[in-house]
Amino acid sequence: MGKSHPLENLFNIWKNISISVKLYFVVGIMATLVIIELFTLHFAMGNLSAVRAFVGGEASWSKAQKNAVYRFQRFALTNNEADYRAFHEALKIPDGDRAARLELEKPNPNMEKVLAGFVQGRIHPDDFPSVVNMLKRFNQVSYIAKAVSAWKEGDALLVKLRNTVDEYYGLVLEGSTNQVRMQKCLDEVVHINNELTRIEEIFSSTLGEGSRWMERLIFMILVILVITVESIGLTLTFFTSKAISKGLSNLNDITTEFGRGNFERRLVVDSSDELGQLNQSVNRMGDLLQKSYSDLRLSHKDLELKVQERTAALEAIATQNSELYKEAKTAVKMRDDFLSIASHELRTPLTALNLQIYLLEKSVSEEEGPMDKEQVRKLTARSMTLVKKLATLQGVLMDLAQIRVGKLEIKKEQVDLAVLVNDCIAQLASQAIRSGSELVLERSEITVGEMDPIRMSQVVTNLLTNAMKYGERKPVRVKVFKENSNAVVVVQDEGLGVPLEKQEQIFERFERASDDPGVSGLGLGLYISKQIVEAHNGKIFIESAAGKGSSFIMKFPLHQNV
Repeated sequence: MGKSHPLENLFNIWKNISISVKLYFVVGIMATLVIIELFTLHFAMGNLSAVRAFVGGEASWSKAQKNAVYRFQRFALTNNEADYRAFHEALKIPDGDRAARLELEKPNPNMEKVLAGFVQGRIHPDDFPSVVNMLKRFNQVSYIAKAVSAWKEGDALLVKLRNTVDEYYGLVLEGSTNQVRMQKCLDEVVHINNELTRIEEIFSSTLGEGSRWMERLIFMILVILVITVESIGLTLTFFTSKAISKGLSNLNDITTEFGRGNFERRLVVDSSDELGQLNQSVNRMGDLLQKSYSDLRLSHKDLELKVQERTAALEAIATQNSELYKEAKTAVKMRDDFLSIASHELRTPLTALNLQIYLLEKSVSEEEGPMDKEQVRKLTARSMTLVKKLATLQGVLMDLAQIRVGKLEIKKEQVDLAVLVNDCIAQLASQAIRSGSELVLERSEITVGEMDPIRMSQVVTNLLTNAMKYGERKPVRVKVFKENSNAVVVVQDEGLGVPLEKQEQIFERFERASDDPGVSGLGLGLYISKQIVEAHNGKIFIESAAGKGSSFIMKFPLHQNV
């Protein structure tokens, strides 16, 4: 057998490529064309912008040169020192362009100096990159080389012009009467001016020719790119669409035959792309259809099995929904319990406060005699106690709201935890007497660390209050000590204790150690305390057993990043 043609090999490779890859390839070619065209357009715009900048710079250069000559001529007539200074001021524009060119000719030019020179030469800073790139890329092109050569020649003539004018200026300062030398200087300036005019015309015409050449070059590049990429894309699109159309037509014919009951026809598989794979699948489908009647009963069994599986899945979903419903009911019950407890906790002090105010009001009425100072003081003290209780409830609810939005405020400072705990015990002394539970500070070590004193007092007060509330009028023991670099506070009561299964729950919202409605509390104290301790990078936990009391233990590091 002879060797196959390279184009035939490429066609076979293309035929076996996935249709999606073919489409991606065609689209990729088109996208590549667009990207190349964009880069070419960017290149063209950059260079045309450079040419425009050069033309503008040449205009500023020529105008400055002519203005300098004009100022010298005025000086020659008037000998006015201001005209002489104006001459040198006008030449600063060409001097800036000259400095930029000389810096660019160095092996490692300082771009800041180049930019400063061009800015002095009245070239806009935004045009600086395109001008530099054009001089570097096309410095060997005849048009650019000729323009740069004219530029150099013009700079040399400007040096000569400056020297001639300075010579004339020296003669004037000396008060020279040598009219021959002075006239020679004047004639030399006229000659240099004429030469500069010629060079400026050469520079402008060369830039124009270079611009037209660059326009033709870019246009030819774009034409070649478009023709090449579009030809490849159209060719691949044609062969791909033809193969897809033929394959779909064959599929339509054979499926029509299958619909009529003819399962003997098969498709020719001549590629490994999606159409070839689909032809193989259709052929296998024909084989299966021939056996379908004998396998019908087995299919029914499979269908029944699937129905059973679906039924089992639906039953599982129903069970899951039932559990979710139970959880939702539990959450609603917790909410209702909280609202009931909160209502009770708010209503009780409000009712008592209302009664106290009523008694005070009645004591000052005309019908009843006024109370003595001791009675008023007692009523007022009880009222203040009730107001403080309401403020405490408000603070708890505010803390809960801040925790829910993640904005619990912690202000850390250097605090001795032992002193803080001792102060809390002192503040609760009267409450301890009423509860019948003595607060005993068994161990107190100097424990200085970084913490929020207000928040930490809130935690200690909550633990002590709970211990008195559930301590069954027995002593409450408190310990404060250091353990390595941690502060440890232990509050131990001898009450009923907390069952093991409930020890984790009591630190959650709306959970209380006792379900007795006669025991006050919202079920938020331990939850808020846990959040405060964790905000200090610590932990709080309970060690307890039913009927043996409880020990609440709080640990947190003493030295933290404030």
